Amino acid sequence: MSSIASTGSTNHKLRPRSSPDAAGQPAQAARRRAVSRRAWLWLAAVSAAAILLLHAAWRPPPDGLSLAIDAATAGQRFDLTTWTLNSVASKLGDAVDKPAAELAEAQATQMVRAWLERAQQASELSSQIERTYADPAVTDAAAATAAQRAELAALRQQLSAEASTVEAILEHQMSVILQAEGLQRAGLVWPPVRMRFNEPPQLLVVSPRDRIQRLRAVDLEPGMDSAARAAMEQEIAQQENVAAYVTGIGGYGVYPTMVIDRFGLPWTADTIAHEWIHNYLAFQPLGWAMLEGGEHVTINETVASIAGEELGRALLARYYPDLLPPPEPPVQTPDEAETPLNEPQPFEFGPEMRATRLVVDELLAGGYVEEAEAFMEARRKTFAEHGYYLRVLNQAYFAFHGSYATGAAASDPIGPKLEQLRALSPSLQAFLQTAAKLTSVQALDAALAQLESPDTLP
Repeated sequence: MSSIASTGSTNHKLRPRSSPDAAGQPAQAARRRAVSRRAWLWLAAVSAAAILLLHAAWRPPPDGLSLAIDAATAGQRFDLTTWTLNSVASKLGDAVDKPAAELAEAQATQMVRAWLERAQQASELSSQIERTYADPAVTDAAAATAAQRAELAALRQQLSAEASTVEAILEHQMSVILQAEGLQRAGLVWPPVRMRFNEPPQLLVVSPRDRIQRLRAVDLEPGMDSAARAAMEQEIAQQENVAAYVTGIGGYGVYPTMVIDRFGLPWTADTIAHEWIHNYLAFQPLGWAMLEGGEHVTINETVASIAGEELGRALLARYYPDLLPPPEPPVQTPDEAETPLNEPQPFEFGPEMRATRLVVDELLAGGYVEEAEAFMEARRKTFAEHGYYLRVLNQAYFAFHGSYATGAAASDPIGPKLEQLRALSPSLQAFLQTAAKLTSVQALDAALAQLESPDTLP
């Protein structure tokens, strides 16, 4: 922001004070239009950030549970306001500097590939170093990891130097895809695609024990280790007789959005699109309805999942076609999977988690809370025996992961209904225009009925 103001001031001081000639008048007018456009964009971006920040920061009035959460999370809450202000300022600077403006498309795509590969290398190195420090057989971990730490420092320095450029490339690429899908207003994608490679906060989710429902969700510092997570979960659960779960997240739909850098291009493209959909919906009835929680969160997250996956695949197909993965098959329960007779059925996470959720729902609906919790713990151990290590499997786990209603941890019919809505919609644009107005499951049912029987009056 300071660079914009100082540039305008300097140009004014150097400009002749005498009346400009005919050739100078258009140039002055163009400069004024450019400054006005920059000021409008600055105001629009800050307004968008404020709206999205309101969505993320809204909290219900304090009650016993809120006070218990406040006490348990003291000193561990993520400062979203400061992060957002700093990130908006950084993105405004990038808008002036245009770090990727001089790159040809082939150069840009190669830079993105190389940068994300280095980010994965850095993540692997960091994990190796942590394992060495945790190994009781290693007497001098500092010496044993000296070379790795030096390599990691060099990688992180290079990643930091190029991050803004790679972000700008991906923002542009996603904007092109959104425009191709008709997701624009007056020729502009709104809100503009803005993202940062940043470790998102961890999320504390609290659910009642007798049902699966997201009562509270609190942003926490990203650096909490497993021991601190477990201690926080236990403290809240013991005080308020609820289920608590602290989890990492892969992205965050604030503005600019946060995206983790270490999972490769297909995941990154999907996540950039998913989080932008949250930004898009923030200006729609469905986005505002999220403040009420409950089914609105599930609808919002599931719409973002469906549209995000489609947009992410479109980005890969346009810019990185060799990385486009095959479509994932729908999740099936063990009963639905076709397995030859007398042949053992493979243990697959998706079907097994879906089957677990269905049993838990049935137990809780019958009032068998302790039995449901014992079942979840037994299933957690079974998952571990097959290589799927879940630190927690409880009601709050399902309250979080189940809000993505097309995922394995969900049992809500909202997921299939929204998938059907997308299948019946003539385009992604039409799907999002319909979904953006949904503020209840009843509205979703009505929209589906209208598409299935278009001659029926709404």
